[in-house]
Amino acid sequence: MATPANRIYSLEGKGLKLTTAEDFEPYLEELRNVENLEELRLNGNTIGAEAAEALASVLKTKPTLKIATLHDIFTSRLKDEVKKAVVAICGVLVDFPNLIELNLSDNAFGPLGAEAMSEFLSKHTGLQVLRLNNNGLGIQGGTTIASALVKCQAECERLGKEPALHTIVCGRNRLENGAAPAFATAFAALKSLREVRMPQNGIRPEGIVKLVTGLAGNSKLAVLDLQDNTFTLSGSEALASALPKWDALEHLNVGDCLLGSKGGRLVIEALKDCPTLKVVNLQYNEIEQDGAAALAESLQTLKSLESLELNGNRFDAESNAVDLIKAALSENDIDDDIIGSLSDMEEITDDEEEEEEEESESEHSEEEKEEEEEEKTNADAMDEDSTRPKTASETLEDDLADLVSQMKKQLNV
Repeated sequence: MATPANRIYSLEGKGLKLTTAEDFEPYLEELRNVENLEELRLNGNTIGAEAAEALASVLKTKPTLKIATLHDIFTSRLKDEVKKAVVAICGVLVDFPNLIELNLSDNAFGPLGAEAMSEFLSKHTGLQVLRLNNNGLGIQGGTTIASALVKCQAECERLGKEPALHTIVCGRNRLENGAAPAFATAFAALKSLREVRMPQNGIRPEGIVKLVTGLAGNSKLAVLDLQDNTFTLSGSEALASALPKWDALEHLNVGDCLLGSKGGRLVIEALKDCPTLKVVNLQYNEIEQDGAAALAESLQTLKSLESLELNGNRFDAESNAVDLIKAALSENDIDDDIIGSLSDMEEITDDEEEEEEEESESEHSEEEKEEEEEEKTNADAMDEDSTRPKTASETLEDDLADLVSQMKKQLNV
């Protein structure tokens, strides 16, 4: 339900530089006059620590607030200044019983900002939507956020409440594998999630396995966006195993995730158990002809599909597999225009066909380590052979070899 206009206060996109309380005062006076405030929009301005503290003082009188849109409000501010500002604002919001959504995206506050809001996230059991996209959290900041969510779940249990948080947006934060275990623990604890978006975080297969396994218990999950992380075979196996558990899944984005030929087919075959899917992005995943053919079969159960992205994979756009995909869509009364462009399909080289997908998961697999150790052993043995005296038999063999070589030269062989 949309917020009534008279219960919204907005300075959205005005480009104001509000450093001191005096700078903010004309706008704070307007804010004071808004009765039963439900939505605050301050995005697109820059707010200093002193101005944030003045804002917090006014917000104390607005406990009816439901939505706080505070993305992109710290441009050009120093990290310590940002931390003070976040502490001041979140220190007030933590006591707002009606607050359901907080958006602090596009604020480069890093681990310090995460620390500043950790108490709020630990204690506010009514928050439903958390948007932290492009905050430069890194492994440390991401772990801090996830750990706070686990504490909040514990607080819900103490109060006998069901967890409220259903949407987490945490993309472009360099979370990498280091923060994945903490988020996996948080996801497993919550079991209330309906939307999770974590694209472009540099998470590799080991981290993906943990995340997807943690999410598997969230049976109401409707949106999963892990675009531009790295799955390979092990991550794809974990996703394929989890997909049948998400009965309400509508949106799956694993584009640019290097599923690979084998992994891509596993995921595609599992899609048949997700009949609620509306949007599927499988772009740039090295999916080959057999995966495309398997997709045609899985599509038979996806009768609500609205968008299917397949560009940048490794099968011919004019192939029989594509014809089968279009035929499957037609049987479901779905226009094949939903497939989108196939203008950037890849060609497979002979070298790429011979490579094992598992090799991309680790620069030094166990097999490679064993080979390196064997080569070292052989090298050591050769060194030892070069220093010990030759036996009579070895001397005779060398002499015969020299004699044969000389005879070949004389005969021009």
